Amino acid sequence: MKFKSGDDVIVTFDGHESPGEVISHSGVYVMCRIAIDPEVDYGSLTSRLPIYSYTCVKESDVRYP
Repeated sequence: MKFKSGDDVIVTFDGHESPGEVISHSGVYVMCRIAIDPEVDYGSLTSRLPIYSYTCVKESDVRYP
């Protein structure tokens, strides 16, 4: 499946689903901007994560809502 820049998606990041927006899609990887859930423990990164964060995940971890 090919995702397009600007698509609203659900991203599985660190075992948690987060709403996001596609930035780019290349090969099997998708760069997304996701909304970080302040109630979720992302490990040692939790305290340093902004409200919105960029992540690159495999396309199998991205789906349409």
